[in-house]
Amino acid sequence: MKRLKILIAILLSTTFCFGQVGEFNIYSNGFIYHDTTMKQLEFIVDSLNLEFRICDLNKTYFSKYQTKAHFIDLEKGNIKEARNDMLNNMPFEDFIKKYPNSTIEKDLLVVKFQYKNYQDKDIVEFSSVLKEYKIAIEERPEIYTQSLKGTWVFDYWEGGSYIDESISGFYFTNEFEKQALPNVYSRMIQYSDCMVDTSTVIFKKDADRTGVRFDTKQPSKVAKFINYIHKETNRPEYDENDYEDYWKKYIKWDSLKIEYIDSVISKQKAFSTLLEEAVDEALEKGGSSDEFEEYVGRYYSRKAELELKRGRIVVGGCSMDNSPRIHAMNIAVLSAETINWETFLRAHLDIMNDRFERISDGSYAWAGRQTYIKELEELSINVSDLLLGISLRIENPSQNHYYGSIGRLGRALSETENSNEIESKMLEMIQDNQLDDYNRMIMYYLFLNYNHYIEDESKKKRNSDKLENAIQELPGYLVKRIKMEE
Repeated sequence: MKRLKILIAILLSTTFCFGQVGEFNIYSNGFIYHDTTMKQLEFIVDSLNLEFRICDLNKTYFSKYQTKAHFIDLEKGNIKEARNDMLNNMPFEDFIKKYPNSTIEKDLLVVKFQYKNYQDKDIVEFSSVLKEYKIAIEERPEIYTQSLKGTWVFDYWEGGSYIDESISGFYFTNEFEKQALPNVYSRMIQYSDCMVDTSTVIFKKDADRTGVRFDTKQPSKVAKFINYIHKETNRPEYDENDYEDYWKKYIKWDSLKIEYIDSVISKQKAFSTLLEEAVDEALEKGGSSDEFEEYVGRYYSRKAELELKRGRIVVGGCSMDNSPRIHAMNIAVLSAETINWETFLRAHLDIMNDRFERISDGSYAWAGRQTYIKELEELSINVSDLLLGISLRIENPSQNHYYGSIGRLGRALSETENSNEIESKMLEMIQDNQLDDYNRMIMYYLFLNYNHYIEDESKKKRNSDKLENAIQELPGYLVKRIKMEE
């Protein structure tokens, strides 16, 4: 009864100091980080900018391997024979004469990639630009370095109850080549590596995956502490027969628990003993949660809270599930407050790029997810070089180099205070014949996405005209392909 009276007293005296605007709290300075935090971050940025200005470019960056190729898709005729002809590297012109039912796309820009998939299998992927086709080869990593001029790579589907037999593939008319990036673009990449620390990543190697679709097993001492808190604060028991009533009680409990812990429970000896034991166990074994981390940050250590959050990856239950972004925001704030720049900027960029694991990521969920570019501009980061640096695709990135999402970065840049500067840089890169074709096309797509989100219709029209002029400086085969796709 005494505990209940204290809870009621807290409820009557509680006032809320601020509300939530959009998806995150916005402070009086207009940003998602407090003034004190922004000043701490700005000091770090000033040091990094100074360090960058006096360092020499000591690395040559190379473009992704790329070439021109033809693509065919064949769904009728003798597919097995066509497969044998591809295996024997029948010349392209001979192939299309023999198989006139083939769907053909000529003179595509094709880029090759090498990576491991979620099953830890070696993948070599060939992907075309503008007209998007992909061929992925499993468990043959040696093909990445082989000479492929005059050869085929293909996917063959044997067919079955729900799919017909078919084959599709690329025929490479030239060798794959890479080229050194001009210094001006290499400096952008180097700047991005200077700002986005490449010596670390946000999440630990053995981080747990958590979320509404995952069962999280709490270690015994963490569970003991949480049970102790729930008992002392009279957390309501779940009632499946009257969920509405349970939810009302839960919301009330959740709004009161912290002040009650502050005023009563945190003064108990058992509280500090159980909490310390639980923190040690969670840091060693994992099994943390939002609720536990809230207690750790408030009553134990913000650094320990950050380490616990880095020990689990939050996976969204659906495209509308905002919990991965909230988790990243919490990491960004904790990183800023504990002067951990190494994880701060990565977490902030993950929010900007909406880079999270989800069951799906439908476009209808994007509207509420903001980019928060103004926070970076306020910190005196060279935002154009940073975002262009993480947009460029290279063959020899630094370990843990951060790559941005072209679609999301385009949206972020549409909110920049320096639109004239960024427009000029993107257009110059599209027109620069010293830059490789693939990165010129990356800039083309970045500009398209940027312009899509411009609200001023007259400016959007002027930009479209500028882009049209810039496109004319691209190689003829790309100009032709762009015209075909418009």
